[in-house]
Amino acid sequence: MHSHIVINSFFGETRIAVLEKSRLSELFIERKSGASMSGSVYKGRIEKIVPGMQAAFVDIGTGKSGFLSAEDVYEDSLEELFLEDEQEQSRPSRKNRQLIQDVLREGQEVIVQVVKEPTGTKGPKLTSHIGIPGKYLVLLPTVDAVSVSRKIVNKKRRKKFAEMMAKRPGGMGFIVRTAGEKAEEKDIRAEMKSLAAKWRRIKKKYEGSKSPGALYEESSSPVRVVRDVMGNGLKKIVVDSPKTHAELTRRFSDRIGKGDFRVDMYDKKEPIFERYGIETQIQKMYGRQVWMKSGGYLIIDEAEGLTVIDVNSGKFVGEEVHEQTILKTNREAAVEVARQIRLRNLVGIIVIDFIDMQDLKSRKKIESLFTAEMKKDKARSTVQRISSFSVVQLTRRRVRESVLSDLTDPCDACGGGGRVKSIYTTCYEILREIDRLSGEPDRAAVLAVSADGKVIQKLKEIEGKSLRKIQRERSVKIKFKKTADSPEKFSVREEQRP
Repeated sequence: MHSHIVINSFFGETRIAVLEKSRLSELFIERKSGASMSGSVYKGRIEKIVPGMQAAFVDIGTGKSGFLSAEDVYEDSLEELFLEDEQEQSRPSRKNRQLIQDVLREGQEVIVQVVKEPTGTKGPKLTSHIGIPGKYLVLLPTVDAVSVSRKIVNKKRRKKFAEMMAKRPGGMGFIVRTAGEKAEEKDIRAEMKSLAAKWRRIKKKYEGSKSPGALYEESSSPVRVVRDVMGNGLKKIVVDSPKTHAELTRRFSDRIGKGDFRVDMYDKKEPIFERYGIETQIQKMYGRQVWMKSGGYLIIDEAEGLTVIDVNSGKFVGEEVHEQTILKTNREAAVEVARQIRLRNLVGIIVIDFIDMQDLKSRKKIESLFTAEMKKDKARSTVQRISSFSVVQLTRRRVRESVLSDLTDPCDACGGGGRVKSIYTTCYEILREIDRLSGEPDRAAVLAVSADGKVIQKLKEIEGKSLRKIQRERSVKIKFKKTADSPEKFSVREEQRP
């Protein structure tokens, strides 16, 4: 399926939308107040070993101690970090593992990589098996093994990769990514050499630096997303930031030059996410209800570690017999549920309650369709067989928080049972509205912003520089007025100077 990527860089917030046939399939949000740690490598120090948990807490210098479990000392957890669509590595059995207290000691210095972002009060999840990703390969410096993405099915191509990897640097392993299938041999070899050199620099820095501290930071979020999508039918990238455009053009010049995809600079007045209909699709993500074209709908209830999705026929009344109408609704739902799982980044246990089907063949059709749709997902998941009650259960690995967690906060008024837009989300909505109105040719000299006091305080704290820049460059005055409304509500209106 052909994919497009639309990137909106707005002051301290970057939003990356992956579109399939103009529909939003994945959304990534990164703010300067909470930059991603996934993939970064640190020199850490063991703070505490907990034998009962078979885990250790590691100080990596970021404020929250990282969590290193025994299985991540002895197993390669690369799939959790980067490319869940790539071939799994062999794993040692649990009975062969040593106890963590026999391998690590408090105060010991270790080299670790973040595989999962910190969540709430929990620190980041770590692994001692490092994986350094490139465009076509992933370097496994601690694993002397080679594997090829499952999505590369051509036997001759797989054999060719095996021959190329036989000449890899000694003691190092590699994964050939899906994007490597169309790469030329010289590009593969060049990247192999480049990744090996990068690892040597990391080791040298480890040996010469004090702990704790960062040794290697993953690429920017736009580079990471493009790198992961370009092997899956990526055709076009559109960005509204000259800096991001220049970075992507430089990093992917070899693929752009061969016409695999292009990077366009967006220079229209209309905000880029509005131009591509993305803003409207994001707003729909705040609701529990998702309507389908047939008139059926989904109800999505997300809790910590568990999500329940209920399929309803709604307004859909087919012309066929009742069983065929149900099958049609469930077929549409199977595709939409898989999309919503990717879009919202739902993780943990997910239960889908399809409309009950009496016919075994109908249930099998829905099971096969849903399983096929989930194969488009990069995150590793396990789909169970459909039950006699037309219920499907799956588990999906958590690498980062759900998109809803990025966009919203628990609602204080209902004791956390519902969610409201987060302060950060409201801040950037206000900033986008200020930016839009201050850029109008016939705008007023003063913009009056009315919002919750905490929102105003946070906006000034995280984007005070940006507000001053807008006022200075556009000769506009911004006035703030605190209101007693909920943190979601705000207004930005024009006023004439007296």
